[in-house]
Amino acid sequence: MENKQEIENKERVDDGSLDFLQIPADETNKQFNCKETNQQHLINTTFWVCDFFEGMKTKFGENRVLVKIKMNLEDPEKDARKFFTNSRDIRYVLNEIKKRNAFPRRVTLKVNGNRYYFE
Repeated sequence: MENKQEIENKERVDDGSLDFLQIPADETNKQFNCKETNQQHLINTTFWVCDFFEGMKTKFGENRVLVKIKMNLEDPEKDARKFFTNSRDIRYVLNEIKKRNAFPRRVTLKVNGNRYYFE
């Protein structure tokens, strides 16, 4: 019995790329293989939050959150972006989405002073 992924792959032409194979992320590897952006570039922008990791160490400190986003839900994985945040508001919302198993989720990044949050 073929799964949905195998059927979709047969309908698409194999261009030889890794993107065609749509290999799922290694759940034990805490990184996203995509280009990095930052919160400042995303202010007042609506995008899809796809996933996140907590407890990341960066040059700005420990216990940061790494967030994977897509500008459009149907964008291929190669067009995904990631950013780090230390926002308690964003961390709280991400954990609530995770509890509800509700990824991906469309959000708009807002800022008030140095408080970053999702609407």
